[in-house]
Amino acid sequence: MSPLCDRLVVLLSGTVGEEVARDTVQDALSALGRDPRLLDRPAALEVLEHIAQRPGLVGVTARFAKSRLHLT
Repeated sequence: MSPLCDRLVVLLSGTVGEEVARDTVQDALSALGRDPRLLDRPAALEVLEHIAQRPGLVGVTARFAKSRLHLT
């Protein structure tokens, strides 16, 4: 994974745990057909938007993570 992928995992893991965060990011990357090694900022936001569509805590956490990524 790229440093930006790792950043997505960090943004999610505080709430859902590292394992769930890593699996969720990897699932989203696969669903979107994105290469994690080539992830740029717009693609990272797309990944978080994809995750944000999920119900429950993971989706809510992704919406907050998206806001935090915009601010950094």
